[in-house]
Amino acid sequence: MTITTAAPRVGVLINDFDSLSPSQTTAAMIRELARRRIETWVFGVEDMELDELGRVVARARAPRAGGRADRTVVTLRAAASEPVIIDELTCVLVRTNPPRDARESLQAVALQLLRFAQVRGVLVLNDPTGLALANSKLYLGLLPPETRPRTIASADPETLRRFVREAPHVSVLKPALGTQGRGVFRVGPSEPNLNQIIEGLVERGTVIAQDFVPAAEQGDIRVILVDGELLRVDGVAAAVHRVPQGGDFRSNIHAGGVAQLGAVTPAMQRIITTLGPLLRSHGLYIVGLDFIGEVVCEINVYSPGAFPDLERFTGKPFTRVLIDRVLETVARKASERAAS
Repeated sequence: MTITTAAPRVGVLINDFDSLSPSQTTAAMIRELARRRIETWVFGVEDMELDELGRVVARARAPRAGGRADRTVVTLRAAASEPVIIDELTCVLVRTNPPRDARESLQAVALQLLRFAQVRGVLVLNDPTGLALANSKLYLGLLPPETRPRTIASADPETLRRFVREAPHVSVLKPALGTQGRGVFRVGPSEPNLNQIIEGLVERGTVIAQDFVPAAEQGDIRVILVDGELLRVDGVAAAVHRVPQGGDFRSNIHAGGVAQLGAVTPAMQRIITTLGPLLRSHGLYIVGLDFIGEVVCEINVYSPGAFPDLERFTGKPFTRVLIDRVLETVARKASERAAS
């Protein structure tokens, strides 16, 4: 028996329309969905609601087909909102970035509402429960120790000082919740301002302490996994090498790092193969792993980017292949539900 499924109806959840930028992977994904004439609805965390019937709904905007990514963003911002029942969509792509949004309650409620939609049969990528689990840098604690630097998380100043004093070399201290390389410090046991640095970080919450990986001076490599596997296009790995500049050890683009095409070593591939099943089990479908040397220092589960850079470096259609994979997954899940 041949099982036919209806055309997909896709939602894209973002922080808000003001922060959506043409240079982002999210904008490229929306543009690709619109190019294919896939019914697509984009909405921010403040647009989601629960109506009197208990349905998850949103004030959403539809992108126009055709044009460059910048036109996609401009037309979305100018578009009128329409009421959409999220429970009736086929799939919702979560492309938020909570650390860059001060509206913590709205972000939390949006994920809760997506859990409701998920219970009603909507495929949500990445899975809201998995996102909650991997919401901070503490998620590294679930990784096998050999795949990451020695790492602890604590809000106790003495515990953090002891880690730094006992480290074989220097250490890195950073907020457990953070982004864009903000609040990241490289410190040694003789750092004269160690107490002040720790106190300042602890005031913001739990702190991650890691052994500094000397290879950080050469930057980090962001690799993109889709459904637990390294994404490749025509044999080219989805890997971007972010190189620090001007004596700053941070390679984040917002901290001045420069992006170039990256390479995946056999040792990195072994770690990817090891971590793939764990990420898949948590419903973390699109993931960015940040490697320094041959260990993972951060895992990005909210809106991992790099696709515009990859396409600029290689001329390969990484966004198109990503959307291919997403739509294949949507179709497979729909067929499984129809057959059950």
